[in-house]
Amino acid sequence: MKNEALLSAIGQAKSDYILEAQELRSGETKPHKSGKTVLWKCLLAAAMVSLLMVTAYAEDFLNIRTLTSGTVHYVSSSYDKTGKAMEAAGFRMDLTEQFENGYRFDRISVQDTVARDEEFREVLSYRDIDVTYRNPSGHRLSLHAYQKLEEISMTDHDAALTRVIGGISADYYLDHYKNVPADYQPTEEDILWEQKPGNFISYGVEEVEETDVSFLCWEKDGICYSIMDMGAQETPDTLFAMAAALIAE
Repeated sequence: MKNEALLSAIGQAKSDYILEAQELRSGETKPHKSGKTVLWKCLLAAAMVSLLMVTAYAEDFLNIRTLTSGTVHYVSSSYDKTGKAMEAAGFRMDLTEQFENGYRFDRISVQDTVARDEEFREVLSYRDIDVTYRNPSGHRLSLHAYQKLEEISMTDHDAALTRVIGGISADYYLDHYKNVPADYQPTEEDILWEQKPGNFISYGVEEVEETDVSFLCWEKDGICYSIMDMGAQETPDTLFAMAAALIAE
């Protein structure tokens, strides 16, 4: 699966991928016990790892051990329906139909993320919004938003760049993923590579594939935002400009 298909998966198919809480904190992903290694799930999990982490509070007091996808509540490819999507999510977010750089609204979806304990019992659930934008050449970016939670936070690894936009701090991250088969045995070089900040190995694909992913994250009025660029095709300046347009809304 290439980047295009992964972005489709983010917007269309959040069914049963699982992210272990300790993996979220350490930046590692491994095959799930069930043996399900559907490619998009592995890549989606890898992409989400660097964005989300379960806080120490959630681990200690709620015994959260996994985050799983939940029910999809709303999907639309019409910008006129974004208000209904926000109603389904239970919060409002900054949104625009088109950016000056040519990216236009493509799709919006609302779904649950469910936190479960070690017995796989649900202990927390929240809704998030994913919005896909597409440029004239077909490349897509994913805008993700959710209400700030004490139990779940954005990544805590160091940002590559930070800028203040309208009084709001925005952090840019550039992560590198090596997606490998479930039975792949890491080499000594792999182990040393993964120890460097922003490098991740994700298990479950059929063939070894390396992917760069860039993120821009910020918080405004209690809503956490992130723009994700699979393949890191756009420059940091481009993502910062898009964040500035949204912050100004």
